[in-house]
Amino acid sequence: MLGKHAVNAYLLLGRRPVLVDAGTPGSGRGIHERIAGHGVDPSDLALIIITHGHIDHFGSAAELHRLTGAPIAGHVADLEPFRTGRARMPHLPTGPMGRAMNRNRKQYVPADPFEPEVLINGETGLADFGLDARIVPTPGHTAGSVSVLTDNGDLVAGDLVANSFMGLIPGKPANPPFHDTPPA
Repeated sequence: MLGKHAVNAYLLLGRRPVLVDAGTPGSGRGIHERIAGHGVDPSDLALIIITHGHIDHFGSAAELHRLTGAPIAGHVADLEPFRTGRARMPHLPTGPMGRAMNRNRKQYVPADPFEPEVLINGETGLADFGLDARIVPTPGHTAGSVSVLTDNGDLVAGDLVANSFMGLIPGKPANPPFHDTPPA
């Protein structure tokens, strides 16, 4: 969803729907409406997976949990941001774009804290949640970054990789503006 803020959220459809990421604080209602707009009852969500501890990915997790009742899954290495409602700051930039974005005060807004009901600490199958996929730890962007890999080979990678210049121009995959530990 693009609008006042870019919102990172992906609806994966299987035997039951699963939401990957929860956007910025205050975007829960909009995500909820978009899910319903796809003909999916938001109360049918089996799980909300948070790919990492940055505010644009977990900002509305608590709100979406309240709206849908779906449990939240998150990696144990990113529990501090989830529990405090604040991403670790400052982010570690990968280049000029990251340095510029690091000065943006919106990076510092708080979110409602939450406690993931499903703790990720390794590869985790999603069959019990109605999706032929698995959560795969992909640290580097944050210590607790995870990706969702479907049995068909589709990947939702959070911010592990970005397209060139934030997707504004065509190009090959690139580093996102921030990584906590680029070699990881």
